[in-house]
Amino acid sequence: MKAFLMHREQDFDLQRTLPSNEAALRQDLALDTLFAAMAAGDAIVLDVSKKAVLLSLTDLGNIGYRQSVLLDCLKHETVVRDMYQLVVAAIETEKKSYRGWFSPRYPAGILHRAVDALQMFVGMLRRLRQIADRDGADFESEAFVRLFAMLKAELNDAYLASIEGHLKRLGFRGGVLISAQLGTGNKGINYVLRRGPDAKVGWLQRLFGPKPRGYTYYLHPRDETGARCLSELKDQGVNLVANALAQSTDHILSFCQMLRTELAFYVGCLNLHRRLAEKREQCAFRSRWGPSGADIRLRASTTSA
Repeated sequence: MKAFLMHREQDFDLQRTLPSNEAALRQDLALDTLFAAMAAGDAIVLDVSKKAVLLSLTDLGNIGYRQSVLLDCLKHETVVRDMYQLVVAAIETEKKSYRGWFSPRYPAGILHRAVDALQMFVGMLRRLRQIADRDGADFESEAFVRLFAMLKAELNDAYLASIEGHLKRLGFRGGVLISAQLGTGNKGINYVLRRGPDAKVGWLQRLFGPKPRGYTYYLHPRDETGARCLSELKDQGVNLVANALAQSTDHILSFCQMLRTELAFYVGCLNLHRRLAEKREQCAFRSRWGPSGADIRLRASTTSA
């Protein structure tokens, strides 16, 4: 998934090197005052605003593309700020809860963390989709129309419910079911995670129903070596699933980070517009672009923040 709020066909590159005369530009044009007004105390907005302003656009089409997005933001400031705060909160929650000092390296631990992270992200994505359903039709810019259409198409109720169902099963409340084969020297090979029995089966059926065919081994509660061996077997079985789920988590996190970055620029513009409105200053937007930048009319904006 892509946001494309800063460019039609590419993400905003926050890692680009600033121009060599960056310090002189900031001093000569007193840009630090501008950046402070845009940031309003938000470090992310400050960083993005610096890059977006100092890495100036020269293509008229891209400038018009961003200005149309900004006009939408001015008309629907509360919605844009809500979206920004939503993704910021999701990223911070993932960072504090799942990327702290304890970082598991074994598959079962990675799987458990990924399940928790995805459950949190699914809740965030559902809220984004709800914003798209409720407010998407009010936006007019190419960028927001495309973004909301993508959220509606890719995050429909059936898809989100399917993810939640898979995550619930991966909680393994009824235990982990794994199949394997014996290889050379009776070493286990071809470990495969299997879907466990349906959790909705009633207790009477579980008690009096047919028993699974096979042998059962009960581990003594104080058998530490046996417990370690079982843990290693579990890791073998869930390894592929853990890796796939971790990659899915990283994919969603990457989308959230890019959406946060691109929304941050427009939040900075909204902060600046609010400061100018407080000073009773007017903002002007180019309403028509000439073939070479000529024949341009300016339209004053009196939108209140």
